[in-house]
Amino acid sequence: MKATIFFVFYFLTASVLAALIAYPLFLAFGTNEYRFEKWVTRAALLFLILGLIPCFKFFKLSLNAIGHDNTYSNFFKKTSFGFISGLLILGVVVFTLIVLDIRVLSEDAQFTWKLVSKALLAGIVVALIEETLFRGLFFKLSQQWHNGFTAVVVSSFFYAILHFIKPIEHIDQNLLYIGTGFEVIVNAFKAVAFMPLDDFLALFVVGAFLALVRLQTRTLAYCIGLHASWVFLIKITKELTDHNSASSWTYLTGQYDGIIGILSFIWISVIIFAYLIYVIKPKYQPHS
Repeated sequence: MKATIFFVFYFLTASVLAALIAYPLFLAFGTNEYRFEKWVTRAALLFLILGLIPCFKFFKLSLNAIGHDNTYSNFFKKTSFGFISGLLILGVVVFTLIVLDIRVLSEDAQFTWKLVSKALLAGIVVALIEETLFRGLFFKLSQQWHNGFTAVVVSSFFYAILHFIKPIEHIDQNLLYIGTGFEVIVNAFKAVAFMPLDDFLALFVVGAFLALVRLQTRTLAYCIGLHASWVFLIKITKELTDHNSASSWTYLTGQYDGIIGILSFIWISVIIFAYLIYVIKPKYQPHS
């Protein structure tokens, strides 16, 4: 499949470039505060973003073509609607986790504006980057080369996989050399073999729902709002609550962040089904 081959190539290229540049950058600017693995993974993320530029030129695309097609006022309205909708959707999961004592209030929990602002900023940044890449470039090319269904599946698969490409073993920072970056990359990709299935499925259906919204609305604005709200709420929840391993319902969450898992997989799947039946299906039914 053309889209799959290209996206694998895209990931590998960003990874190789990150492995090459991380070591000299660490020698020049690195400190013991941040491990070498972070330099490699951050560099890989940077190249994933920078890769948009040559892709735009080679495939004759633009920000407008991949879904950034709104005026500022329109973008704000749509992202705000997406953000509120996202809070309601994930709020059901968080509320259920608390009711079932899977998440319990932390003893030192403090709800502050600093926490809110940091979580909101993280949500906006993550959403802008990941939506531009996955529901933007990846979705557009998959749809262009294949069809809408393939675009939903392929973009969601790579979106889910990316969350598990991270080093599972620490590198000895006293033994760094020019090839250490490649060791980190290999170590990171090996982690995919150990990813929990429930976490992968949860992230896959999240990606699928966002891709369906992208397919139906033909814009990234709603997707960005939804995604930003989920990152925001997850960060707030993790900061204010702790995972209760003693709960008999703990299997409903996975290992990834203590929030997503079987419960979120089932709930988002229900949302997808409802979205297909009540939003997308009527759009494609012939009018009498």
